[in-house]
Parts: sequence; C-alpha cells; structure tokens
Amino acid sequence: MTLGALAAQRDLLALVLDTLVPATGEFPSAGVVALDHLLAVAAASAELESLLSRALQAVEEAERAVDGGFARLSPDERESALRRIERSHAEPFEALVRHTYDGYYGHPTVIARLGLDPGPLLPRGHCVEVADLPDLARVTGRGPIYRRA
Repeated sequence: MTLGALAAQRDLLALVLDTLVPATGEFPSAGVVALDHLLAVAAASAELESLLSRALQAVEEAERAVDGGFARLSPDERESALRRIERSHAEPFEALVRHTYDGYYGHPTVIARLGLDPGPLLPRGHCVEVADLPDLARVTGRGPIYRRA
C-alpha cells in the first residue's frame, strides 16, 4: 500500500482514529483533528508510511471477515477488533496509536479545550533575561581535571 493508497483509505483511517479517540463532550474525535497530521507524517517518512500501511492492511483484513465491513460494527466491536489487531500487529499498531495521539493532543483545538494556551511559551511573558556570561578563560585554561580511561 502506497501513501496514495493510504490517503485513498481516508474514510477507513478516520473511522479507526475515531475508534481510538472518540468524540466526547466538547472534544472532537481523532478522525476530525488527527487525520491530516497522520497523513502528513506518513508522507514525510517511508518507514512510517510502511508501518501505518501495515496497520491499515490489518484493519482491512479484519474488515473482510465482517459482513458489511468495519464501519458496520458497533463502537465496542470496532474496539475489540482493534485490540486483536494490536496483539497480532504490535509494531504497526503502536506507530498508529503514537502518531494519532501526537496529532490529537498537539492540535490547537484539543489544546484549547484542555484549557492550555496553544501558542509558544516565550512570547507570553516568560522572558529569558539577557545576562553577561562569566569569563571562563581560567576554567578552560586549566585543562581537564580527570584521568583519561
């Protein structure tokens, strides 16, 4: 499966992400906020694209075993199917979960719903004071004070 095929399976991938992190209360599901991140990191790394493709292939295999496909399963049945895939395809599934969480918890919408400021730290008043560095010539001039092994 190529990246194009991974992107072509966007609906199935979104359903898998929604099963991993469903929408609750004011929080969106992972399929809404993490899908583009997952596709972007897969596009940037052939190794990661291969892992994610293998995870999605495992979902497709499970989908073929179910009449009507993965989408026709109840949320609990989808979760059970993903647990089986996690046991049988540990490495690709771990990559899928890790990058799903990276995309989800790094998204500005989720960060804001968590009550955090999604911006960088330094512009918000956490200034690093400029200071004169001490003269280290004497320290560097004495050389190492340890024995070489």
